[in-house]
Amino acid sequence: MSLADFIKKTSAAFLTIITIFFAQQVSAQQKRKSLVVKKVELLEDSKVPLLVAKIETYNFKIDRDNFLLQRSYDVSSIEKEVPAIIEKVNRFKFRFEKSGGHMNLQSLNSSVIMLGEVSDNLGKYKFLVDGYREQLAKSNEDLQKILRDKELNVDVEDSILKDQLQDVLEEGRNLAVSQKNTLAKIMLLSSHISVALLQTRDLSSDMVYLSISKKVNMWSQEQRPLFKTKASEYEYSFSETAANALQRSNRILVIFLSSKISIFVLGIFIFGLLTIWMMSNMRRIKKSENAEAILSQVNFLRRGVFVSSLFAFFTYIPFFFANPTMSLLHTFEVFRTATLCFLLVPFLTREARVMWFSMVLLWVFYALDDILLDSSFGERWALFIAGIFLFILCVEIIRKRTRLFVGVESSAAIKALAIFVILQVGLSLLFNLTGRLSLAKIFGVSAIQCLMLGITLKVFCTMVLESIYLQTEAYQSSRFSDFINYKELQYRLQRYLWVIASVVFAVSFIRNITYYDLLITASSNFFYHIRSIGSYKFTLASIAIFICVIWLSSIISGFISFFFGHENAGAGGKRNSLNSMMLLIRLAIWTVGFLIAVAAAGIPIDKLSIMLGALGVGIGFGLQNIVNNLVSGVIIAFERPIQVGDQIEIGNKSGIVKEIGVRSSKIHSSEGSDIIVPNGDLLSQHLINWTMQDRSKRVEFTIGVPYSTDINNARKLIADKLAKNENILPMPKPVIILQDFGEFAISIRTLLWVADLSIAGEVRTEAMNDVKTVLSDAGINLQIRAVNDKSSDI
Repeated sequence: MSLADFIKKTSAAFLTIITIFFAQQVSAQQKRKSLVVKKVELLEDSKVPLLVAKIETYNFKIDRDNFLLQRSYDVSSIEKEVPAIIEKVNRFKFRFEKSGGHMNLQSLNSSVIMLGEVSDNLGKYKFLVDGYREQLAKSNEDLQKILRDKELNVDVEDSILKDQLQDVLEEGRNLAVSQKNTLAKIMLLSSHISVALLQTRDLSSDMVYLSISKKVNMWSQEQRPLFKTKASEYEYSFSETAANALQRSNRILVIFLSSKISIFVLGIFIFGLLTIWMMSNMRRIKKSENAEAILSQVNFLRRGVFVSSLFAFFTYIPFFFANPTMSLLHTFEVFRTATLCFLLVPFLTREARVMWFSMVLLWVFYALDDILLDSSFGERWALFIAGIFLFILCVEIIRKRTRLFVGVESSAAIKALAIFVILQVGLSLLFNLTGRLSLAKIFGVSAIQCLMLGITLKVFCTMVLESIYLQTEAYQSSRFSDFINYKELQYRLQRYLWVIASVVFAVSFIRNITYYDLLITASSNFFYHIRSIGSYKFTLASIAIFICVIWLSSIISGFISFFFGHENAGAGGKRNSLNSMMLLIRLAIWTVGFLIAVAAAGIPIDKLSIMLGALGVGIGFGLQNIVNNLVSGVIIAFERPIQVGDQIEIGNKSGIVKEIGVRSSKIHSSEGSDIIVPNGDLLSQHLINWTMQDRSKRVEFTIGVPYSTDINNARKLIADKLAKNENILPMPKPVIILQDFGEFAISIRTLLWVADLSIAGEVRTEAMNDVKTVLSDAGINLQIRAVNDKSSDI
C-alpha cells in the first residue's frame, strides 16, 4: 500500500468517527430538550397528604443516615493503626527472611506470639470494617430506592411543599455521593487489612513450621563439639549478640504490653486490694496487746507487707497472660527475684547467702542467654562454665539442706528439687559438649528456672498461710475468722496450695523445654474433642465446667449457711426466723448454679428434659423418700411451721430445733444429743411446737389435803404465795381448783404460767416447795394415804 492510499483511508476513518460523535451529541441534546419540554403531571389534591407523609419519612431517614455517616463510620483511628501494623509485619518479615535460619526456638516462639497478637488485632479491625461496609452498602441501597421513587417526580402547586420535595431529592443525592465516597474509602481500607492479615498469617505459619523443624532437628548435631570449636566460626561476639538481644527484647516488650494494658491494670487493681487487706490486718494486730506473740508466728509478712505484696504480684501476674513472651516473663522474674532477695536473705545462714546470690547471678546469665538470637564462641563456653557452677551449687544444697535457713522450716522437697535440677544441668553440659546448642540452652535455662521457681512457690505458699493467719488473729471475734479457723484449715490449705504449686511447676517446666504449645494443643484436643454416648454428644470441657459451677455453688451455699446459721440456738433458746430465709437462699443458689452450669456447659434443653425424665423414672422407683424430704424442706421454708430455736415434740422425740436443712432438720435434745429428723416426718407426723406463738408454758401440779381442811383458806394461801413468785406470770393468773374427792384426801390442782419454757421445771419445783411451806406453816399437812385409821398426814 502506498503512502497516499494510507493517508486517504486514515482520513476517511477519522471523518467517520467525527461524524458519529457529533451525531451522538446532537441526539443527546435533543433528548435533554425533550425532557425539559415534557410537561410534568400535576399532583391531584387527594394525593397531597400521602406525599407529605412520604416526604417526612424520607426526610427522617436521610437525616438519620447522614448523622450515622458522620458519627458511626469513623475509621480514622483504624487508618492510623493499620500502616503501623503493616510496617511491623514487614519488619518481622524482613528479619525472618534475613536471619530466620539462625533464630532459636525462644525467638521464634516470641515472634509467633507477637504475630498472633497482630493477627488478632487485624481480625478485629477487619470484622469492624466489614460490618461498616455492609451497613453502609445497605443504607446506600435504601437511599437509591428513595431517589428512584416515581411519586417524587411530580409537580405540586404549593410552593412550600415543592421546596420540601426538592430539598429531599437534593439532600438524598448529596448523601448518596458521600456514602459512595465513604464506602470506597472503607473498601480500600478493608483490602489493606485483608492483605496485611494474609501476610501475617502466612509469616506466622512459616515461623511455626520453622519452629517445628528446629524441634525435630535439635536432637542432631547443630555445631561442632565444644572443644573443637573456634572463635572464627562465629560472626558475632557474645557482647554484640547480648546487646542486640536486649534491644530486640525491649521492642518486643513494648509492643506486647501495648495491647495488654487492661490485663496489667487488672493485676495492679488486685495488687492494691491485697496490699490494703494485709496492711489493715497488720495494723490491727500491732494495736493488740499480744502483737509480739502473734507476729512471732509469721516471717515474710513481718519483713514488709508492701514488698511481700509486690512479690506476690510478680508471682501471679504472668498467669494473667495466656501466652506471654519470654521477654515479659524474664522482666517479671527480675522484679520477683529482687523482692525475694529482700524477703528471704535474713532467714539464710552465711553459707546459704553466698549460695543464694550465686544462684541469682546464674539466673541472670541464663535469662540473658535465653533471649539471644545468634550463638557465639563466648556464649558456648559461658554456658558450659555456668552449668558446672550450677551443678556444684545443687550438690552443696543437698549436702547442707538442713543448715540453710534460720527461723524458717526447711522444705522436704529441697533434695528432690536439687536432684531434678542436677539431671537437667547434666543434660545441658552433655549437649553443649556434643554441639547440640539448642538443647544445651533449653535444659540449662530450665534447670535454673525450676530451682528459682521452686523457692518462689515455697515462699508464696508460706505467705498465703501467713496472710490467713493474720486475718484470723486480727478479727478473732468475727464470724469470718471462725469460718477460716487457721488451726483447723492450715493442713488442708497447705495441701491444696502444694497441689496448685505442683501444677504450676509442671506447666512452667513444660514451657521451659518449649513444649508448651504442644501441651495447649493436646489439652484442647482432650477437653474439646466431641464424644458421644448414644445420640448425646458432649465434651469433657463442658463436664468440667458443669462440675466447677456446681462446686462453686456448694461453696457459696455453705458460706451463707455458716455466716447466717445459728449453731448455738439450743443454748440461747431464742426463736430465729433467719434460718428459713437462709434455706430459701441456699435453694435459690443451688437452682441458679444448676441453670448456670447447664448454660455454661452448653447442655441443650431437649437433652436436659431427657435427663429430667430419666430422673423422674428414678424417683418413681427408688427416690421417693429423698424427693419427699426435699419438697418437704421447701414447704417448711415457706410455711414455717417450725423455726430454729423452737421447742418441739414429734413422736417420742423432743428438743430444740437447731438447723433446718434442705433434706433433714437437726433437733438438739435435753440430753445433749442431736437428732436428725427427715423433713418429710415433720410434715407427715403430729408435731407439737411449744414456741410457735411465744415461749410461755403452763405447768401444773396436784396436792392432797385432809378432809378437815378449810378449802377456801388453803386456796387463798396458795394463791397469795404464788403471786409473790416473780417467775410466775400474773396474766393469766394461777388457777387453783378442786380436782377430786379422793378416798383419803381432797385433791387440789394448781395451774400456773411461766414466761419461758426453758425454766418451767425450775419454776414448778419452786412453786411446789412454796405451797408445801405455806400450808405447813398454816397447820395444813399434805395427805397421801391412810395407815391404821385410814388417815395419815405428812
